[in-house]
Amino acid sequence: MPTALLIEDDAESRKRMARLFAQHGWQTVEAEDGAAGIDLAFAHRPSVVICDLLLPRISGLQVCRAIREKLDTPKIIIVAGRIYDIDRKAVLEAGGDDYFVKPLTWKKLLAAMKRPRLRIRRLTPRQSRSLKVHPPSTRIKFWGVRGSIPVPGHSTIGYGGNTTCVEVRTDGDIIILDAGSGIRELGLALEREFGSAPISLTLLLTHTHWDHIQGLPFFLPAYKAKNSIKVLGYEGARAGLATILAAQMEVPFSL
Repeated sequence: MPTALLIEDDAESRKRMARLFAQHGWQTVEAEDGAAGIDLAFAHRPSVVICDLLLPRISGLQVCRAIREKLDTPKIIIVAGRIYDIDRKAVLEAGGDDYFVKPLTWKKLLAAMKRPRLRIRRLTPRQSRSLKVHPPSTRIKFWGVRGSIPVPGHSTIGYGGNTTCVEVRTDGDIIILDAGSGIRELGLALEREFGSAPISLTLLLTHTHWDHIQGLPFFLPAYKAKNSIKVLGYEGARAGLATILAAQMEVPFSL
């Protein structure tokens, strides 16, 4: 009897998938987080791994990479609430076989499990273009919404205490609006998501008030040579955008 490993933090979603596999003669093992899922993959050597993209602590991409580094045989299918081009590409580059929107159907799963594995880590430009979703989907996440200074604490837990930073993903692009203190957490999340893969993004600065640029020195992807970051903004001040951004990195202001 073939075995499927289900890695999903939502108990109801996990039960639905387990019932779907059971109806077709499969046995299942289940994990509610990525670390447990990785251990079960090595212990049970399943035929297929179904893993949620957004898991607590360890993301589905990290799970995919960890399993694929040691196991070549299981099909790895990543599932999410919506499809984004950048996520689909990242899944395939991490060694995944398919990326689907919930809920899964058996017909879709069966077709994915029968397809030969794509033995690639990085996609060629032609392969990337072939993965485009039409119409393109867009995702927006607010990493910081405050003005003037960060104000963390219970009074700001609903909207966050970091200064302005907004992440926009659309049609395969990552666009960041402003580099307030929220960009630090965004940078850490991007590093966890992409791992050793290069990150390409555009940073748009509306203006250079301190609350819109104070997080840039702490944006980890900016210190990795593999990444490409295009910075665009209104010059505004007489010194110029490049001079202003470089000045905050000098010894009197930054370690």
